[in-house]
Amino acid sequence: DPDPLAVKIMDACLVLHAEHTINASTFAAMVCSSTLASPFLVVAAAIGTLAGPLHGGANQRVVEMLKEIERPENVDGWLKNQLSKKKVVWGMGHREYKTKDPRAIVLQKLMVEWAESKGNLSPQFETALRLEEACEAELGPKGVYPNVDYYSGILYTEMGIAPDQFTPIFAVSRVAGWLAHWREQLSDNRIFRPTQIYTG
Repeated sequence: DPDPLAVKIMDACLVLHAEHTINASTFAAMVCSSTLASPFLVVAAAIGTLAGPLHGGANQRVVEMLKEIERPENVDGWLKNQLSKKKVVWGMGHREYKTKDPRAIVLQKLMVEWAESKGNLSPQFETALRLEEACEAELGPKGVYPNVDYYSGILYTEMGIAPDQFTPIFAVSRVAGWLAHWREQLSDNRIFRPTQIYTG
């Protein structure tokens, strides 16, 4: 039988990762729907888009990033180096939110609850907390704060879920929304056919 706390956390994660406006994977699903492709192919198109590291695959990159940093005391030097090279800090920033993603707030609380149930804070979570603090000082004035991906991967890792399962979990929570868009698209369909302005 699963741990009751793990059940509670997974249930919350599936709700938090559910359909969320016209993001990249939903847009891909709508474009695919407009061609009258089958719903299986619509979901496949959405999953392919979700898997990219700038979308649903970001939580895997967060976990890799935290492994690279290793310890909280390494955060300041790592962040300074990353920003000087104009490199991505995974799990930071969102196209819609200029404050901390409300879903990240819930996931952080769930991470604390999980840590307390196990009797210790993981080094990875401690590093994530320190990095968030450092990023708030450096990136907060630009409206860049943790998004939903920042804490989800850490939480899944602590629960013993392999990184290659992060995107499938995300997809499970989104599939109902993708299919709702598929049905809506078919109710008044017109194929997506953007135009281009050529310069060159």
